[in-house]
Amino acid sequence: MILKKIIPAILYLIVLPSALSGETADLVTGTIKVKDSFVDSRIMKFPATVETYDKRQIEESVNAATPAQTLKYLPSIQVRERSIGDRNGIISSRTIGSISSAQSMLYADGVLLSNLLGNSFSYPPRWGMVNPEEIQRISMMYGPFSSLYAGNSMGGVINIETRMPERLEAHAGVQSFIQNFKLYGTDQTKIGNREFFSIGNKVNDFSFWASMNRLENTAQPLDFSVANLSSTAAGGATPVTGAYQDKGISNQDRVVFGATAIDTSIQTNGKFKGQYEFLNQSKLTYTIGLWDLDSRQNVQSYIKDNDGNLIYGGDVNFNNKKYSLARMNPAQAEAFHVMQSIDFKSNDKGFFNWQMTLSDYDYSKDLSNRSNLTETSNTNPYITKTGQITDLSGTGWTVFDSRVTLRPKDHTIDLGYHLDYYHLRQTVNVSNDWMGSQKGAFTSLSSGNTKTHAVYVQDKWQISPEWALTLGGRQEHYEAYDGVNQNTSSIARYEDRSINTFSPKVSLSFEPIPAWGFRTAFGKAYRFPTVTELFQQLIPDMCRSGCSIVENNPNLKPEEIYSSEITAERRFVNGLARASLFREDRYDALISQTNLSPVGGSTSYVQNVDHVRIHGIELATEWQNVIVPKLDLMANATLTDSEILKNDAAPSYINKKVPRIPRQLYKALATYRVSEDFTMSLASRYSGRQFIQLDNSDTNLETYSGASRLLFVDAKANYKFKDRWTASLGVDNIFNDQAYVHHPLSQRTGYAQIKFDY
Repeated sequence: MILKKIIPAILYLIVLPSALSGETADLVTGTIKVKDSFVDSRIMKFPATVETYDKRQIEESVNAATPAQTLKYLPSIQVRERSIGDRNGIISSRTIGSISSAQSMLYADGVLLSNLLGNSFSYPPRWGMVNPEEIQRISMMYGPFSSLYAGNSMGGVINIETRMPERLEAHAGVQSFIQNFKLYGTDQTKIGNREFFSIGNKVNDFSFWASMNRLENTAQPLDFSVANLSSTAAGGATPVTGAYQDKGISNQDRVVFGATAIDTSIQTNGKFKGQYEFLNQSKLTYTIGLWDLDSRQNVQSYIKDNDGNLIYGGDVNFNNKKYSLARMNPAQAEAFHVMQSIDFKSNDKGFFNWQMTLSDYDYSKDLSNRSNLTETSNTNPYITKTGQITDLSGTGWTVFDSRVTLRPKDHTIDLGYHLDYYHLRQTVNVSNDWMGSQKGAFTSLSSGNTKTHAVYVQDKWQISPEWALTLGGRQEHYEAYDGVNQNTSSIARYEDRSINTFSPKVSLSFEPIPAWGFRTAFGKAYRFPTVTELFQQLIPDMCRSGCSIVENNPNLKPEEIYSSEITAERRFVNGLARASLFREDRYDALISQTNLSPVGGSTSYVQNVDHVRIHGIELATEWQNVIVPKLDLMANATLTDSEILKNDAAPSYINKKVPRIPRQLYKALATYRVSEDFTMSLASRYSGRQFIQLDNSDTNLETYSGASRLLFVDAKANYKFKDRWTASLGVDNIFNDQAYVHHPLSQRTGYAQIKFDY
């Protein structure tokens, strides 16, 4: 089926640009008449597809309060940022879903920001270490085709590049955003705000950049208290009114009793970068980033008893049927994280260059407090002080990379060494005052470490002006050790283990004429289990059925990935068009499956799925000054098909689609420069059918807990109304499409910003 869509799309993409550019083509001889010169080739530069979005494009076309939002128009990329400032902003791409946090990599100036402690919504990249105004450009390389990166690059590698000042400069601004959200019994209008300031200068050979960014926002409800329609007689349950009825993801009748996880947060990040340039053109850079979080997750009950009192849980009587509700629990979080890095490099593009980068990310403080999870009565959770505190302080990672680059004739050779160390330190305590962060008796502990050593080589050989061959290999040694799970009655210690792997890479590029470029690439990679996939303790049903330890398989195998890509690029004077066929075969894929453990219960467990295949086509085109002067256009489309081919642990899942990967993804963006001081942009984003459940049983898409189709239309206008002053107005989701990816996404959101640049 997918080929029926691919062939016409390729032909359309190749033929249409000729008409737009005004060039003539001889379809008989295949010769092409050109004007002046073509846009730069991207085929020879990289071993795989790379897309870039720069500072000017971001400022002109993206309503961005966070760095995660700046990626929204790149091909195949979606960031699961459910609301502005969402800390669970997971990157998804053409072969990975929106909760696979360890299957892509995010860097800022060579420093790893991906949180590879886990592979779920709980371990997103550390977006708070970058603010949108400092971004110079963002580049995305798709797939594990470079030996410079670990197998976590299977979904792609994103590099955020910031800049250092050449003179004294300062920037400051304020931004507000507003959303009116309506769903079930919630009708709220919330205004958020962001303030930012930065200053930088260069004095002789020393330059520095200091910035501060504060974001405050209240999100829409991210979860709801729901229960399937009951057939149990009401008995002595408390009569209530105010609940809502709708259909669940399997089209079952259900009842909605309230909204939960209404997050109000203040996030503040400060950053300092200092750089010294030596006489030999080498540079030494030190960076420190601080991220502070103060969050409160509130709840909203829709139901009341006969006296008008709000009911938050327990046994309730709705429409003469009994429902036993887990209590709607508020929560809060406090965190202070510290990132530091030292980067020492030479990059004069001579015969020999080198680079060394050491970075450390530390959960200096990280507390998640919640009202009593075992309480099922209808007591007001804001009055009850008993609860639980989860402490991740001391968790973090350290990464060291060193690389030398040699440039003998017709070759660019990279030789490198990599070391990473991840450590999980999690304790859970009961609390007699969860709002006051007072720890009580010990409940459980999870601890463990992983370490990876890697050496790699990559050689780009410019065989001739038309041909380039890139060969690479990565040898890795992985260790998992000191894994411990403990609760009040037992302790489990896991045996240390280690694995050695080798990953070859190859890429061949061909440019027969300046207008055309072709590349084929293949890469093998291994994605090792994260420390939390191996060791983090799971407790069935949140301890309501007892707190015996559940072992989250400490013997997981690494994912073995075989990726390939074939790309054709057609270049014109003012634009280009690209088509990329891609395929990924994943063996021993690490996917969460339900009820496969002998422990039983409804908890999901990470298991190795024998064989998963994902393939499709990605189309992208960009144009400057097209149709009319000063109009830029960008469009891309991704068509993907995924399938579980073998799954001995759960044969019923064979031939099912991989969750969280849309079948279609379309984006289009138009930017018009009315004048040097005034720009306008209009964009649209469409995401097609995808599944939440591994068994693909979610047939009702357009509801809470489902994954709906979505069509968002965005607009933005920038006006430089005075020297050094710029105002911006924008709207995301203009037509207020109500969409879900398990959680409800933001509805129509307006933005207003004023910025001063010195």
